[in-house]
Formats: sequence, structure tokens, C-alpha cells
Amino acid sequence: MKKCLFTLLFLSSLVLAEEPELDALMEEHNLKPYPIEKIGHRQFFTNHKYVRVESGKLIVESDGESTNNTKLSVGDVQYIGTNNGEWGGKLEVIQDGVSKELMKGNIVHLLPIGKKLYIIEGLAHLSMSGGSISVIEDMEKPEIPRRITLLPDAPRLVYLDTTRADFQPIIIVGYRSLMELNPFEQLDILHWDGFWSYKLSPTSITRYQNNFLIGLPFGVAAIPAPRGSQEIVFYAEPEFNK
Repeated sequence: MKKCLFTLLFLSSLVLAEEPELDALMEEHNLKPYPIEKIGHRQFFTNHKYVRVESGKLIVESDGESTNNTKLSVGDVQYIGTNNGEWGGKLEVIQDGVSKELMKGNIVHLLPIGKKLYIIEGLAHLSMSGGSISVIEDMEKPEIPRRITLLPDAPRLVYLDTTRADFQPIIIVGYRSLMELNPFEQLDILHWDGFWSYKLSPTSITRYQNNFLIGLPFGVAAIPAPRGSQEIVFYAEPEFNK
């Protein structure tokens, strides 16, 4: 009993020790916790923040690039995904100078893992929001993708969590959610009703220590990873929402 109590206290102290570190790190970028309930209903389109981890160090910057990729070349094979919103999109492959359409859909991200190519597509328009994840088993041999699962929310950003060598899930930031496709092709909803829905467009996602961090206009959202608490902290600039 005493041993179990000591273990719990030790683990709790580790968790508590990590929280101030993230707060302090965000404060270095002039970002402090902001009450999510005070964001209101207006949209924000400027002052985007981008997050990434480089050599174990968290980088938060105002100039950056989306973590999404819709073009991929593998030898003489070139994949091109298009996303035209409500007007549709497609995935096509060009090989030996010949172009062929492999699937329809608004392509959000092409993610190579080993020999496989994962295709994440979807659309949010008016009251509709959804998408899908498909896979080509050998990207060097283009074929019609196999659908793995439908998505209950349109994808915005895609990230491969490589924290563990033996379990690397695909993390998807939706218009109102955070989703995970594990290596066994099972889809889990890690968070629903994200506060960024239609208000703060996500720019980038990374994992730092025990949090998924999402770059947003005026700040960064921190979500505990991989599971557990559903609490989200929004670190925002002092002038946000004034």
C-alpha cells in the first residue's frame, strides 16, 4: 500500500512539474492562458502562430508553413492532390507521362509511412463536415486507394506522432475535433467540440512532451496527449479578443 502511494505521489509530482514548464515556455513567446469561454463568436484570420519541434526544442513563430502536404514524388511516380472546396477535388497520379485519376475528394494531406501512402480527404461546407482516410499499400505501384474509414469531421491538419517507435498513430485536427487513427486502423475521437471550430483556423500541429500543440491565430492550443484529460489550454497574446 505504501509503495503504491509513493508511486502515485511520484507520478503526480512529475505531471505537476511539467505543467509550469509549458506555461513558462509559452510566456517566453508572450502567450498566456486565456479563458476559452470568453472567445466569443467572431472569427480571427490574422496573426497566425505556427508550431514545430526542432532538435527537441519547441519553436513558436509567426511565419511558418502548414503541416499538410498534397504532392509527393516516389521515383518516377508523382501523386498530386487537389482541394477546391465545394467544387471538389481529386487524387491523381502521373507515371511515364500519363495522368490517371485514382479517387475523388478534397485532398487535405498525403502521408507516406513505410511503403504505404495514406490519403486524408474531406470537406466542411455549410452544415456538412466529414471526410475519409484511404491507403495505397505500395506507393511505388499506384492503384485505387482502399478506404480505411470515414471521418465524422472534416480534416484540417494531419500529423504522425512518432513519440513511440512501436506505436505511431496518425493525428488529425478536424474543424471541431482531434482524431486519431492508430496503427491497427482503428479511429478514436480524442477531443470533440474544439473551441477553434469556425473561429480560429489551425495552421500547424506538433507534439511536445505530453501535449499536442496546435498553432492558431493569436496563440497556441495545448491538448493533453495521448489520452486522459479533455481539458484544453489556449495560450494567447495579451491583445487577443480585445
